[in-house]
Amino acid sequence: MIELLLNGGQVAATTDEQLASALALAASMPQFELWASVPDGPTLCMLRNAEHAWLMYLHEPGDGGFHSCGNEHRAGNAYFRLDNGQVDGYPLAWCIDVEACFAAISFFHGNAGARPDHIDWQS
Repeated sequence: MIELLLNGGQVAATTDEQLASALALAASMPQFELWASVPDGPTLCMLRNAEHAWLMYLHEPGDGGFHSCGNEHRAGNAYFRLDNGQVDGYPLAWCIDVEACFAAISFFHGNAGARPDHIDWQS
């Protein structure tokens, strides 16, 4: 079972329909922190601020993980508000299309926490 947290609150995502509703809710929000996880297993995090979004994939709790790779030539940072109110900057080069991020969450959900292979990853 995949657990889903949106801005720190648990969201029902047991069925494909529930996941679709959760992702529709997230899509309506210009900023969020979304975590999808398999208990004691892989985790996928999506951070979004307007048109900027990126992913982080962890094989297991405490893992250094992977982050998404967008255009490596994009300079500067995008800033994201975390669930706890903290604002962190991450390279724009890590940002990818918002819809590609949502597709990755759907893939993760439908494939028992497998790392989405349509994303370019860097460790």
